[in-house]
Amino acid sequence: MDERLKKEFSWPLFLSPFVSRLGDALFVFGLNWFIVKATGHASLLGIVQGIGGIILVAGDLFAGPLVDKYNRKLIMLLADAISFFACLGMAAVMDVNEPVFYQLVLLTCVIDIGLAFNFPAAKAVVPEIIRHDKLSIFNSWSNTGLTLADIIAPLLGGFLLTLHWIDFRSFLMINAISFLLSFIFTWVLKYVPEQKHDKESMPVFKSLANGLGYVRNNQDVFRLIIFDAILAAMYAGFTLLLPYDVDRYYHGDERLYSYVLTLVAVGGLLGGLSLVLNKQKPKIKHNYQDAFILGMALIITGVWVNYQVLLVMALIYGFYTSRMSIRMMTIVQNVTEIAYLGRVFSIWFLCFDSMHPFGSFIFGFISDWFNHGTFFVLGGLVLFGLLVVYLMGRTPDRKKVS
Repeated sequence: MDERLKKEFSWPLFLSPFVSRLGDALFVFGLNWFIVKATGHASLLGIVQGIGGIILVAGDLFAGPLVDKYNRKLIMLLADAISFFACLGMAAVMDVNEPVFYQLVLLTCVIDIGLAFNFPAAKAVVPEIIRHDKLSIFNSWSNTGLTLADIIAPLLGGFLLTLHWIDFRSFLMINAISFLLSFIFTWVLKYVPEQKHDKESMPVFKSLANGLGYVRNNQDVFRLIIFDAILAAMYAGFTLLLPYDVDRYYHGDERLYSYVLTLVAVGGLLGGLSLVLNKQKPKIKHNYQDAFILGMALIITGVWVNYQVLLVMALIYGFYTSRMSIRMMTIVQNVTEIAYLGRVFSIWFLCFDSMHPFGSFIFGFISDWFNHGTFFVLGGLVLFGLLVVYLMGRTPDRKKVS
């Protein structure tokens, strides 16, 4: 699309992922609550989510080439439609009092496959619709909206649980409605592909290999993806450490834990808004500077077992992780050719989605060994990631794009 015809902001492009995220967050909230309540333990839930995670990673492999090959709006519509009918169908047949294992696995897998295709398509379509100089602002607002959805979901979910007639089927219907609304917002999106997606006939694996080669030959994109994969392990460790820390040092008070999570979300909102107000062009070095501050803050937090320090750390964590995520999204959209955007995002999400469960597994043991001192390990991991990308930057054998 001609740059002059692009928009500063797109409400359909903003609202589609927002309602989908809100519905999905409510669904996960309901799934966690009702499945554990129905079975009396969390093992079934863990198995279902573990299988879903594997499917999500597998979906990342195929999503990128198809997003670059076909009409991206059509892929988003199909993903929403399939997820809508999956939720609707399962709401009709599932016994919510005695959920069947294969039904939960099937539903989770279908939704995760839809997510694997929808997310890279939605991110790849942004620079085709939004003006180049407005990408950072749009991504900031979009991320702020998603963070707001994450805040609203548990509050709304908690309210719904006070209604005695609410059951897991109700949460399935809510998720189905969210996918339907997302479908409608995507349907009204004015989108003209910048290339003939339907004319490409390259096999999926060859297309993926080309995408890997493209990433490998673009130094800054390659380093950003490697660094974000390392951060994914840190994110998983931080998420595990928070409830462990509150339980061990603050008497397992659920309210204290909820306050920490609230400040993480508030920090995320403030981080997004700070980039909305920042008129500077996003640069990669800004991400590395933010990461250094975050790493040092994690290390300092490990020095004191103090709840006020933990609250400040939660705010800092939400603020800087939000800024880094938004900035990276904008940089990748700016420096990547339109024809490769789907594959680049797919490779990025594949690396992130692979490292996150690995980080959860490793830090599950590290938290038991080091207790509050795990904050030192988390901060050290961030600094290690910075050292890795610094050393990679000293080997100028790839194209530098920004």
